[in-house]
Amino acid sequence: MLPPMRPRHYSISSSPLHNAAVCSITYGVIDAASLSGHGRFVGVTGSYLSSLHAGDQAQVSVRKSNKLFHLPPDAANTPLIMFAAGTGLAPFRGFVQERATQLAAGRALAPALLFLGCRSATADRLYAREMDEWASLGAVDVRYAFSREPERSAGCKYVQERMLRDRQDIFDLWDRGGKVFLCGGPGMVEGVRTAAKEMVSQRAKEQGLDGTEERAEKWLKEMRNERIVVDVFA
Repeated sequence: MLPPMRPRHYSISSSPLHNAAVCSITYGVIDAASLSGHGRFVGVTGSYLSSLHAGDQAQVSVRKSNKLFHLPPDAANTPLIMFAAGTGLAPFRGFVQERATQLAAGRALAPALLFLGCRSATADRLYAREMDEWASLGAVDVRYAFSREPERSAGCKYVQERMLRDRQDIFDLWDRGGKVFLCGGPGMVEGVRTAAKEMVSQRAKEQGLDGTEERAEKWLKEMRNERIVVDVFA
């Protein structure tokens, strides 16, 4: 009587350049009071994955990702501007790990800016030690937005607030030919899109151009899959 379960898709969160024998994923575990008010709601796949131990076997398949959601081939001259929240960090952890490996090999890279949303600096700052280390190497510049501790993220609770605050840094990398990557849930993606329209409109007006919302929306659509790549998950 039950319908078949749909496959769960996870982004690979590691780089084969760092270790070709390891492939990691990043997941969250849902275990909260049920919206019905009766019992608890426990996520299926996250709970299953968290129950596994070293040596256990799991049935998985590897599929090709969005052909556009990859590091640019000209890494030395193409800055990165990345936006994520929660486990949306997964593909960018692979991006930054690869950049750190390239830097360690002496390769010159363009700057990379990551806007990352978390609840707090201590509760769910995923891969915190790695990110701090990679930031110190110059592989990434992380701009956090802590929803429960905004005082620790320049007064910003959400990614879209932090991007508006640091808009000039985004403009600088964009003007240098930067590519934008966005990974997160629908709410977070819509928030970033709304902030982006505001930024585009304001900049157009400053340059004496058409700064209407309609023109900003059209421009963003034109950049989609050219210099802006989005991965939305439910």
